[in-house]
Amino acid sequence: MQKQDYHKAVERVLLVIFFLNLAVVIAKVIAGVLANSLTVISDAVHSTIDMVNNVVGVMVIRYASSPPDKEHPYGHGKFETLGAYSISGFLFITCFELIWRAINHLFFDKESQPEISALTVVVITATVLINICVTKYEEYKGRELSSELLIADATHTKSDIYVSISVLASFVFVYFGYTIADAIFALFIAVLIAYSGYSLFQQTVPILVDAVGIEAQKIEQIALSTPGVVSCSNIRSRGKPGDLFIEMVVKVKTGSLKDAHEVTEAIELKLREEFGRADITIHFEP
Repeated sequence: MQKQDYHKAVERVLLVIFFLNLAVVIAKVIAGVLANSLTVISDAVHSTIDMVNNVVGVMVIRYASSPPDKEHPYGHGKFETLGAYSISGFLFITCFELIWRAINHLFFDKESQPEISALTVVVITATVLINICVTKYEEYKGRELSSELLIADATHTKSDIYVSISVLASFVFVYFGYTIADAIFALFIAVLIAYSGYSLFQQTVPILVDAVGIEAQKIEQIALSTPGVVSCSNIRSRGKPGDLFIEMVVKVKTGSLKDAHEVTEAIELKLREEFGRADITIHFEP
C-alpha cells in the first residue's frame, strides 16, 4: 500500500471511531447528570478525551501523509508517533482530573449523593458494548495497516471499557447504601488511566528518540542469506514497522557494477517482505 493510501485508510477509521465516541459521550453525559454520579461523569470525561484524540489523530495523519520537503527530508511519519504520544498526555490529564474530583467528594462534598436508575445502568452497559466493538475494530485495522496511532487509540478505548465496567461495579455498592464507593471507584479509574498512559509512553518514546527499529542481527541474517553477499556491517535502523529506515554496508562478490546493484536490490526486496514499508540505503563494496 502506498503511503498516501495508507494515511487515507487510517483517516477513514478515525472518522468512524469519532462518530461512535460522540454517541457514547452524549449518552454518558445525560446519564451522569440524571444520576448525579461522579463515576459516570468521570467516565464521560474520559470518553470525551477519546473523541478529542480522534480529531487530533485525523489532523496528525493528514500532516504525516505529506511528502518529504526541505525542512523534513525524511518525511513527516513521526508526527503520527507524536500523535500517539500526545494521547498518553491526555490520559494523565484525565487521571489528575478524576483524582481531584474523587478527593473533593470524599473530604469536602460528602452531601452529594448519586441516584442510580435503571436508565443509567442500561446506558453504561450499552456504551461498554459499543466500546468493545470499537476496540476490536480499531485493533484489527491498526494491525492490518501497521498503524501505531490506531493501535495506541485502541489501547485508550480499551481503558474506557475498564472504566465503564468499574462504574457498573460502583452501582452495586451505591444500591446497597455505600455511596462512598462512587468516589473510591473514581480513584480506581484514575489508576487504570495512569497505567494506560505509561504503556503508551513506553511504546512511543523509543521511536521519537530514534531507538533501534530492528535488531541488527535480524537484518544481517537476511542480507547474508542473499547470494553474492560476503559480509554485512555498519547496520543501523530506526522507526517502526511499516515506516522503517535501514542503512548498511555490504561486501559483494561480483565482477560488475550491474551485478552489485542486483544484489542490493535483492536484499531490499527481502527486507521489505520481512518488515514491510522501509526506506533502505545500502552501500556496497566489491
